[in-house]
Parts: sequence; C-alpha cells; structure tokens
Amino acid sequence: MVRDDIAAFARVAGVVPGACSALPWCESLTVFGLELPADYRAFVDSFGAGTVGSRLTLSTPWPLHIAEAGVTTLRVMLDRAAEIGVLLRGLREDFPALFPYAFHPEPGGLLSWAGGVGGEQCFWLTEASDPDDWSVVVWDKADWRRYDMGMVALLIRALTGTDPFLNDLVAPAPGRPLWNPRR
Repeated sequence: MVRDDIAAFARVAGVVPGACSALPWCESLTVFGLELPADYRAFVDSFGAGTVGSRLTLSTPWPLHIAEAGVTTLRVMLDRAAEIGVLLRGLREDFPALFPYAFHPEPGGLLSWAGGVGGEQCFWLTEASDPDDWSVVVWDKADWRRYDMGMVALLIRALTGTDPFLNDLVAPAPGRPLWNPRR
C-alpha cells in the first residue's frame, strides 16, 4: 500500500512510486543511534536517490544499502549532515543573530536532508523525540523558514508553487522532469 503523501508526490511529479526496493531501515536506530522520519524512508524506498526539479538534491544513502550488513548506508549521509552542521556552527559563532538554530549533532539540532545548487538547505528540526513529529526548516539566501510538516509535504508544496519562498528551491524547468532519479 502506497502512503497518501507518496502517491500525492508521484501525481505532482508525474512519476510512478515503488521503483526501488524497501531498504533495511529497522537497524538504523541501533547502528547509527538515529531513526529518520517515516515519510523520508517511504520516499527513498519508493523513488531512490535523486533531484527534485532542477535544483534540490536529496541527501540519501548511496549506495542505498549494504545487503550483507543488512543496513542502509546512512553513515555517508550522516557524515555529510555533520559537515554541514560544523560549517553552520562556525557561521553561528561569527553571526549568532543570523543562525538561530542548533545543528546536528547538538541536541534538537537541524539535520540536513537536502541541498540546492544555490546553497539552499533543507533540514529536520530534531527537537521532538519522535522523528515523525520533526518540523522542516529551509534556509535560503540567509532566511530561515520553519514548516510544521514533513519532508514529502514540503516537496509537494514547493513543486506546486503554493509558497513563494519555496519557488526557487526546486526551480522546475519547463519541459523537464520534476523528479530526476540518480542513476
């Protein structure tokens, strides 16, 4: 059964969900000490890695999993998120008013899940104990916006043009696919 948000993204993007196989997410908490939101896991299981529109690349395990270990390859994704956190913590030290958030692995910190070609970043705000309750925070052009919704809902909102702040985030090009899988 396809989740409603995944089906909605598929309709908006004109793609078919279920092109990938389900990843072994169950060990993520044990191995990495972190569980990711269900909508993110379902999205990666349904579509794999790729770029939304012509600008926003999702941070996903790549390769998607190590079959013999029975876990997703989250280490590279989490290391990349930690590098972004280090950079932003450094900027926060110099410009505290411009960087109002904690950054992963700080408690309740922002954890990066996508980046744009212009430096835009999408994060989960990891304040809640349940990852399905994490809000999304978007940073673009030194402006922060918090969205009390999941990743997939934010992508749909960005692709449908219902939020002017998100218009440049995915920047769909006329005649180009709205979802570009990594091959």
